[in-house]
Amino acid sequence: MASPSEAHIGAGSVTDVVLGPLLRADLHVPRLVTYSPLGRTELSTASLGNWSAKVAGLLRDELGLSPGSVVSVRTADFWQSLPILLGCWWNGAVVTPDDDADAAVAFVADGDDAVADDVFVVSGHPLGAPSRQVAAHQRDFTTAVLGQADRFDAPPAVTSESAALSVDGRIRSVGEVLAIARSSAGAFWSGIRVASTAPWTLPEPAVGLLLGTLLADGVIVQISDPAADVAAIAATEHCSVQFAG
Repeated sequence: MASPSEAHIGAGSVTDVVLGPLLRADLHVPRLVTYSPLGRTELSTASLGNWSAKVAGLLRDELGLSPGSVVSVRTADFWQSLPILLGCWWNGAVVTPDDDADAAVAFVADGDDAVADDVFVVSGHPLGAPSRQVAAHQRDFTTAVLGQADRFDAPPAVTSESAALSVDGRIRSVGEVLAIARSSAGAFWSGIRVASTAPWTLPEPAVGLLLGTLLADGVIVQISDPAADVAAIAATEHCSVQFAG
């Protein structure tokens, strides 16, 4: 049986290429494990697909975003950041890590803000607890996204030439983003588990690390807790590669 998200990934999108094959395989395989100062979080293939669908639904169905809309993603290496990125690309958005005046929507961390019309505060809590630092003009990400559907029906048509990423004014297409990811994936192998302490800076190392690992049918183990014993975690999580940026 297909997963809630599998059957409706938009042909040609970054999300289609990266997530589609995984959702047609074992849905219970872990894809992302994060260690933050607040604790450990693990997302399976199914959970990653469902959270990504919820983000895409929030952008399109509630906020009315169309392909080509600019979305600012400034949430560092929170576990929510990966489904936010995939959800944005699923809906044909142009992702930027900048505080872009053209951004229709922004996702920011606790205590941060942006110039976008709609600003969502992402707590980074390992269990997805709501943020406690939401200003009057902001919205809590968890509260907003949980009510969205676990599937994203009839996504927009996206091609390899469609814009996908804007960093410091440089626009990269879907094809260019996927080329970076495929280059990294070429050094990996199926089932690889990559332990990383590198910040998720866009475009690199985030695109190569996150998308490349997923393209290789692997698992990302992100360690952002400065007090963590990286070697011990890597051993516990059976990681064969460590990445420090």
